[in-house]
Amino acid sequence: MSGKGRSSGRSGGRRAFRGGFWLVVVALFVVVAMPAIRGRAGGSAAGSAEGYTLQFGKDFRPGMNSVDDLGITIVLAIDVSGSMGDAPAQGGEAKYIQATRALRTIADYLDGLRSRQKDLVLRAAVLSFSTGVKTIMPLTTLDADGIGKLREIADNPDNFSPEGNTAIGSALEAGTELLAESGTILRSLIVVTDGENNRDPDPVEVMDAIYANRNSASRPELPVSTSTELVSFIGFDTDAGYFQPFEEKGARVTSAGDQAGLERSLKDLLEADVTKLEAPGLK
Repeated sequence: MSGKGRSSGRSGGRRAFRGGFWLVVVALFVVVAMPAIRGRAGGSAAGSAEGYTLQFGKDFRPGMNSVDDLGITIVLAIDVSGSMGDAPAQGGEAKYIQATRALRTIADYLDGLRSRQKDLVLRAAVLSFSTGVKTIMPLTTLDADGIGKLREIADNPDNFSPEGNTAIGSALEAGTELLAESGTILRSLIVVTDGENNRDPDPVEVMDAIYANRNSASRPELPVSTSTELVSFIGFDTDAGYFQPFEEKGARVTSAGDQAGLERSLKDLLEADVTKLEAPGLK
């Protein structure tokens, strides 16, 4: 009896030890492992608890974000993905050729605007995007020399040779960064694309970040605002319905089937911007 009792006591002690051991393991897992798991679940470095955060370059000038000269800055982001080498459904030359020629017409339009609105600051930049984003013309004041540079770019279709994927989100991010340090009261980003986004970041998440002022350059003592920027999409030879989520976020959406339609859409957007700038409250 006594031997059996000692055996039962040792067995109970072993069970108590094993139970205590596993309690310690579980406690260590909660304290050490769970925060790491939660950190990994939080997303990439570009993300935050609130959503995607725009990643601005180290050379970004946050002080320029608070400058509001009476004028307008326009950033044109033109799709140069592989499909832009095809002719549109309405026929004619390749889409990138037609888009380049439309840009020349817009240069002429902006030159006319410069001539009749001499008191306004007018700036522009041109980006191309496919798998990544390339600066074709940096932020430039559209005086006589600036208009000349824009025309030179438009006269060379090789600047927009098509290849690669369609990184609409990256184009939005790059264009927004340029506008955020442009120094004018009105800031307009116009994206021309013939396809759907197929690269990170997700453009809808980028739009959220733009209108929520979430960007890597903001500091409590010097916030960087992007929410007042005008964002527009021109679906070139593509179904404008794809852009409905952007429209729901506040973007302007239109479409074009050929060069003439693209020129019309660009002019309409620019005219709408200029009308805002000429409003009595802005004079």
